[in-house]
Amino acid sequence: MDREIDAFLFHLEVQRGLAPNSRAAYARVLSAWTTFLASRNQEGIALSQVRSADIEDFLAHRRAQGIAPRSLAQAVVVLRQWFRWGMESGVVSVNPMADIEIPRYTSRLPVVLNQADMEALLEAPSLESPQGIRDRAILELLYGSGLRISEALGLEVGDVQLASDFVRVRGKGNKERLVPISEPCREALETWLRDVRPAWLDLWRRRARGRRPLRDPLFLTARGTVLTRQGFYRNLRNYGIQGGIVKRLSPHKLRHSFATHLLEGGADLRSVQEMLGHADIGTTEIYTHVSRGHLQQVYRKTHPRA
Repeated sequence: MDREIDAFLFHLEVQRGLAPNSRAAYARVLSAWTTFLASRNQEGIALSQVRSADIEDFLAHRRAQGIAPRSLAQAVVVLRQWFRWGMESGVVSVNPMADIEIPRYTSRLPVVLNQADMEALLEAPSLESPQGIRDRAILELLYGSGLRISEALGLEVGDVQLASDFVRVRGKGNKERLVPISEPCREALETWLRDVRPAWLDLWRRRARGRRPLRDPLFLTARGTVLTRQGFYRNLRNYGIQGGIVKRLSPHKLRHSFATHLLEGGADLRSVQEMLGHADIGTTEIYTHVSRGHLQQVYRKTHPRA
């Protein structure tokens, strides 16, 4: 079965263009599946021999382990995609997932920072330090343009179009979209590109001894290496403490705040969907629920009977 898993993950990368993080999520589910089979001495079972009862036993096992309902639903989706690929590839003739439904779960509303907290966070990185200049630019992209952290750190210098105030973003499924940037974001990027990045890039070139890089990443570390998500997470937590923000921070909460603040300001849902890069507008609609508190405030403030 390991061969089929490797072939499926290769299919996700090459033919479907899934991002590394998405492929890693698929791989985690399939790893849990093979571990479950090994616990039942079924590690030698072929993909074509798997039956619906095996899948149901696996899901019951995961549920007993305390896996969250959302993660359980994700496991069903991954297995559905895997066996669908097996059918299309001729590896299996009967799909054991045919009668297995995705478990229902209640989506949690996204956590959103208010505008005062956002201002405090954006001001936290010191513009007296090279790292602070870089991180201010990243924060402006996450909040001002609604980018995912993987999208922001995946940008190359050529993706930034400062003259027209846009960035070219490669999102999920390797789909490209153009996203506008704000004036503060443009200024932060200009400062980073002019005052800090050239010196840090020179460090890379000296270590590489003249070898040309495979890509031209927008954001680097002081050592000249590509900035990772883990590295930025640590910095973000520190900026939250400096800004006096009580809520636990993550880069995705800045994206949630971007969408919610746009809708509260009167933006239409279709435009927000386009900027976020959501394939389905239903995914974007969750932010209308977050904005209900804002609507109540407007109602109480403006309606004569409120």
